[in-house]
Amino acid sequence: MEKILLIFTMFLSVIVFSANYGLYHDSTPGKNTALLVSNLSDENAYFRVVVYNCDGKEIWKDTFRSKPYETVHIDLVQKVPQSDKNWGLVLLQSDQLLYISVLYKDSEMLFCRNHVIEPVQTSPDAKYYWYGISYTNFGSAETAFSLINISNKETEVYVWVYDYTGSVVKELSGNISPKASAYVDLTKELNSQTSGVVDIRSTEPIVIGVEYYQSGEIWIIENIVDFYTTTDW
Repeated sequence: MEKILLIFTMFLSVIVFSANYGLYHDSTPGKNTALLVSNLSDENAYFRVVVYNCDGKEIWKDTFRSKPYETVHIDLVQKVPQSDKNWGLVLLQSDQLLYISVLYKDSEMLFCRNHVIEPVQTSPDAKYYWYGISYTNFGSAETAFSLINISNKETEVYVWVYDYTGSVVKELSGNISPKASAYVDLTKELNSQTSGVVDIRSTEPIVIGVEYYQSGEIWIIENIVDFYTTTDW
């Protein structure tokens, strides 16, 4: 009887995570990120949460089980220490459909709630993945964003910043290590106040955490997990 129970226990411990959900977290001093992870299936869901700092170092992970349509609350302030480097990727892996509500807080209050409702998409035929960001750096409005590599490979990124007339006002490029992040503050990159679109090309799938500021205070954070196109050239 003991042998049968052992085999059964080992069988249950083999969990397959077939989809990757990625999002941006900010666990720097005075900031906090919390997750509400909902299971949208009629079956039990197993999911793993792995948190990385900006250098791609794993700083916390755990595996959870949720009943059908159950929501699990994960407050990262209770899981990871606040540090200047503790921002970047949260990777959730599951074989079931998840709905993730991301709560961003400062030392005083909840200031933003964003939603991640689909896994990060990949394409076996893609040489490049293309992403877009709308930005405003005019008056008291400012924009910054984090480019987050969810892959196990280094990714090469190229960034074109266009103003509202369609003219390129800034080009940036570089490599991001696996699970690491790169931060771009447009107020420091642009020589004039303007608005427009940022076009981003990456050799690996990425997640983008976009921060919008108003009068020096962060206003909203959005997670971009979808590319708008891929190319094989």
